[in-house]
Amino acid sequence: MINDKIRHLQECLKGELPGRKAQELMAPSIRPRGSALFDGSNPRSSGVMILLFPTEQGISTVFIVRTAGGPHGGQISLPGGKQEKSDRDLSKTALRETQEEIGVDPSSILEIGTLTPLYVPHSNFFIQPVIGFVEFHPTFIPDQKEVAGVIEIPLMQLFDPKNRKSMILSAAGAEITAPYYEASGHRIWGATAMIISEFERIFISCISG
Repeated sequence: MINDKIRHLQECLKGELPGRKAQELMAPSIRPRGSALFDGSNPRSSGVMILLFPTEQGISTVFIVRTAGGPHGGQISLPGGKQEKSDRDLSKTALRETQEEIGVDPSSILEIGTLTPLYVPHSNFFIQPVIGFVEFHPTFIPDQKEVAGVIEIPLMQLFDPKNRKSMILSAAGAEITAPYYEASGHRIWGATAMIISEFERIFISCISG
């Protein structure tokens, strides 16, 4: 049963996390190495949600395509955003942003744990990934101002080794090697891929263990 898997995953998340080593596996070559990869001065806090839900293909999750006019235009990301003063903690930030961006009621989401926080040097954001579970397939209502599309994908498809690839990008006249997950024709890379990399290792070891 999926609920049994979720309960097992919840217990696994209480233990030691794979952490930075797992995140680094999907880090683009442009990111600084060493402590600068994970530590920043007075960063802006944010929370993102890895939302899990049952489908015929097993446990699935959702990503969003940012609208072209926004600060992260066209990027594939997890639902989430910066912490507001009204947010008690970053878990509440992730829940609030999930409701605002894709219309999922926070009261329907069971928080099952958190991952290792990730610092993003480019934007000076400190990101806290939160994992939540909904017992049914949600009806997603994208915020048209921020969300251009919703990507649903089963975890076992996302974590299929053939869907972990690498691409070469050009930025500021230099070539960048960027690992990515391919999801329904979309490329998930950067900070989002680093977060998912840690979750993948937890999920695979927990569910198959």
